[in-house]
Amino acid sequence: MMAQLSRSEMFENIKLALEADKRGDHEEAFRIRLRIPLAPHLAMAYKDTLGKEALIESGFDLSEAEAEYGSEWLDG
Repeated sequence: MMAQLSRSEMFENIKLALEADKRGDHEEAFRIRLRIPLAPHLAMAYKDTLGKEALIESGFDLSEAEAEYGSEWLDG
Protein backbone atom coordinates (compact mmCIF):
# COMPACT_ATOMS: atom_id res chain seq x y z
CA MET A 1 0.00 0.00 0.00
CA MET A 2 1.25 3.48 -0.83
CA ALA A 3 1.24 6.47 1.49
CA GLN A 4 -2.07 8.34 1.58
CA LEU A 5 -1.99 11.57 -0.41
CA SER A 6 -3.69 14.67 0.83
CA ARG A 7 -6.38 16.22 -1.33
CA SER A 8 -4.00 19.01 -2.36
CA GLU A 9 -1.31 16.46 -3.29
CA MET A 10 -3.81 14.59 -5.46
CA PHE A 11 -4.80 17.81 -7.21
CA GLU A 12 -1.13 18.73 -7.70
CA ASN A 13 -0.46 15.35 -9.31
CA ILE A 14 -3.50 15.76 -11.57
CA LYS A 15 -2.19 19.18 -12.61
CA LEU A 16 1.29 17.77 -13.30
CA ALA A 17 -0.18 14.91 -15.36
CA LEU A 18 -2.28 17.31 -17.42
CA GLU A 19 0.76 19.50 -18.03
CA ALA A 20 2.80 16.47 -19.14
CA ASP A 21 -0.01 15.46 -21.54
CA LYS A 22 -0.13 18.99 -22.91
CA ARG A 23 3.62 18.79 -23.61
CA GLY A 24 3.04 15.47 -25.36
CA ASP A 25 4.88 13.49 -22.68
CA HIS A 26 2.18 10.86 -22.23
CA GLU A 27 4.47 8.32 -20.57
CA GLU A 28 5.36 10.83 -17.85
CA ALA A 29 1.68 11.73 -17.48
CA PHE A 30 0.86 8.06 -16.94
CA ARG A 31 3.66 7.66 -14.36
CA ILE A 32 2.30 10.66 -12.47
CA ARG A 33 -1.26 9.28 -12.60
CA LEU A 34 -0.04 6.07 -10.98
CA ARG A 35 0.64 8.15 -7.84
CA ILE A 36 -3.06 9.01 -7.53
CA PRO A 37 -5.07 6.33 -5.70
CA LEU A 38 -7.43 4.41 -7.96
CA ALA A 39 -11.02 4.81 -6.78
CA PRO A 40 -12.17 1.65 -5.00
CA HIS A 41 -15.02 0.92 -7.42
CA LEU A 42 -12.64 1.24 -10.37
CA ALA A 43 -10.09 -1.03 -8.70
CA MET A 44 -12.79 -3.65 -8.13
CA ALA A 45 -14.02 -3.36 -11.73
CA TYR A 46 -10.45 -3.72 -13.02
CA LYS A 47 -9.94 -6.81 -10.85
CA ASP A 48 -13.25 -8.36 -11.90
CA THR A 49 -12.65 -7.63 -15.59
CA LEU A 50 -8.94 -8.26 -16.11
CA GLY A 51 -8.01 -10.23 -13.01
CA LYS A 52 -6.00 -9.81 -9.84
CA GLU A 53 -2.59 -10.26 -11.46
CA ALA A 54 -3.25 -7.64 -14.15
CA LEU A 55 -4.38 -5.17 -11.49
CA ILE A 56 -1.28 -5.76 -9.39
CA GLU A 57 1.00 -5.49 -12.42
CA SER A 58 -0.70 -2.24 -13.50
CA GLY A 59 1.11 -0.32 -10.79
CA PHE A 60 -1.96 1.61 -9.70
CA ASP A 61 -2.09 2.87 -6.13
CA LEU A 62 -4.68 0.60 -4.50
CA SER A 63 -4.57 2.19 -1.05
CA GLU A 64 -8.15 3.51 -1.16
CA ALA A 65 -9.51 0.12 -2.27
CA GLU A 66 -7.63 -1.55 0.57
CA ALA A 67 -9.00 0.99 3.05
CA GLU A 68 -12.57 0.44 1.81
CA TYR A 69 -12.55 -3.33 1.20
CA GLY A 70 -9.92 -4.52 3.70
CA SER A 71 -6.40 -5.81 3.29
CA GLU A 72 -7.52 -9.15 1.82
CA TRP A 73 -9.82 -7.74 -0.88
CA LEU A 74 -7.61 -8.85 -3.75
CA ASP A 75 -7.86 -12.47 -2.66
CA GLY A 76 -11.66 -12.51 -2.58
